[in-house]
Amino acid sequence: MAFTQRKLTHTVQNADATPGSGSITFTLTKRITNGTTTILPSEITANLNAKGELSQELIANTDSETVPQDSQWRVDFRLLGDTQETFYITVPVGPGTTDLGSLLPQQPLGG
Repeated sequence: MAFTQRKLTHTVQNADATPGSGSITFTLTKRITNGTTTILPSEITANLNAKGELSQELIANTDSETVPQDSQWRVDFRLLGDTQETFYITVPVGPGTTDLGSLLPQQPLGG
């Protein structure tokens, strides 16, 4: 079995509903290996387009043959007009598209 890739999409808007601008950077938290291929944890930076949209393919880090199984993708939001935020996600196995918002942790009320 080999690594699978998943396309992540998302739209960022400012509070006034104008398109967000900036970038989102993805970095594996550790090296992962699947069969004869190893992926090293280097940065992948995706710039938002003029509509504030993200579209980035990432390697799924939970394929059944991938070791170790506890890696994550670090996600750094670097958006204009906003402070930098960092989250950790797991990219689902298999081809297809997933909205990044569905993978981000939910913020507590009032937090």
